[in-house]
Amino acid sequence: MKRLLFPAAVLAGGLALAQVLFTILVYVSNLELLAEMEALRASGYLVVPNEIVTRELDRITPAACGALFFTLTAGTGLTLAAFFAAWLKVRVFPKSRIYNAAVASTWLGAAAACNLQGWNPGFTIVFLLVPALVFTFTIKLIPGRQAGDVYVRAAHVIVVAIAALGWLPCLQQDVFLDIRDRVLLSNPAGQKVNEFYYNYTLYPAELIKPPAGRLISACAIKSKSAGTNAKDIAQKLIGFDLLPVSDPEGARLTVITDSSHLEFAMRGKVVFKTRANNFFSSPGETLEKFSQQADNKKYLRRFTLAGLTAAFPIGLYIFLHAGLCLVFWFIRSRPLRSAVASGCCLVVAVAFLLPFYGPQVKVSDKESIKMLLESTSWYDQRNALKAVAENNYDPLAFETGRKLAGSPRVPVRYWLARALGSSNRPEAKRMLLSMTNDCSPNVACMAYASLGGTGNGQTRKFILERIRRIDHWYVQQYAYKALRKLGWKQGLLNTD
Repeated sequence: MKRLLFPAAVLAGGLALAQVLFTILVYVSNLELLAEMEALRASGYLVVPNEIVTRELDRITPAACGALFFTLTAGTGLTLAAFFAAWLKVRVFPKSRIYNAAVASTWLGAAAACNLQGWNPGFTIVFLLVPALVFTFTIKLIPGRQAGDVYVRAAHVIVVAIAALGWLPCLQQDVFLDIRDRVLLSNPAGQKVNEFYYNYTLYPAELIKPPAGRLISACAIKSKSAGTNAKDIAQKLIGFDLLPVSDPEGARLTVITDSSHLEFAMRGKVVFKTRANNFFSSPGETLEKFSQQADNKKYLRRFTLAGLTAAFPIGLYIFLHAGLCLVFWFIRSRPLRSAVASGCCLVVAVAFLLPFYGPQVKVSDKESIKMLLESTSWYDQRNALKAVAENNYDPLAFETGRKLAGSPRVPVRYWLARALGSSNRPEAKRMLLSMTNDCSPNVACMAYASLGGTGNGQTRKFILERIRRIDHWYVQQYAYKALRKLGWKQGLLNTD
């Protein structure tokens, strides 16, 4: 039994260390965000996240929950890479110095790559410590060879290969929306996972966003000489939600100006220089160039995405296989027990993929949409509303569209909120205003997004009155983006 559980034990150990390290990184990031939001609030700006969320930023729980995203993606990738490298060392290249050198170079190279766009000491430590621990642990404790090992490994390879091949055709633009709608939101357990994701994902996201990806940022303006146009620079920056604050300690960005040049410094280090004339003539282009120069997390975002799409599914397989081996303890033959567990994992993978291989309804004609909207299947209704949104039809042109606002299914209400963004009817706006109170953050977010495209001055006033009381960070972000689309922008006194 210990032999069958060994990979899961190694993975659990690597993830435990990764979770501790990532929790520290997210916690430090949360404290920096708290200081920044307090500086912005003290300067009179409308702040997102608002005070309801920021009062939690100095607690360890949001950091630990947010760190799970990194642990299950990048942490799983690092752990599995080190485990397989150690396995190859023991089983295939036990005395090869060339292999040892290749492993060491790859390990150190991966850690060094964290700093190619700028110094990232925290992530460098993670990339050094997690593989080192897992590699050492695997080398020391890996069980010896036994009869039947070939069949056990073959079963693993076959199941993972079939699942991977089955998954490849599903990789298209809306795959994550489809997973959310078809798998997560279709059952109570998945709904809890979805809720957890939307409650805590923005904490780790703040750690790896490029400057241009942040919703609002505090900045300080320093003048090298008298007569510089600091006020004009401030007005331009505010238009892009780079908000000058009176306390430079809370600002990550400092804009240093003289009569003819601007320097952009992140945490005291100058990362971009430009002529003042260039900034005033095309501020958006200038700030985008600055963001690209200051973005030192590109590699980390790519590694995290690779961990999500490749390492995370393999990690799930390892844990599920170990759990099933415990369930089938009564099967005396180790190879047979492993094969049965692998077969059950394959059944689970097929069941997961099956909805993606069902009839793919892509409709554009209104008669077909009307028929699907009147269906008793919530998934047909969801597909119809998705078609309505994609074709910019008015959902209120279909009588059933109005009734679906009361659907118990989140995906139906979500796609209705999205489709209502194409309607110019006053009733559509009233429905969207009501849907901003939806119990699902997915629906509330989409209601705000649609209001941003169809609202007016009254809508802007409604959002301004609500945004400080919204207790969900994701929903706050969508409400703020809707405000900006409606033409509102920050001002020191926050007057509309």
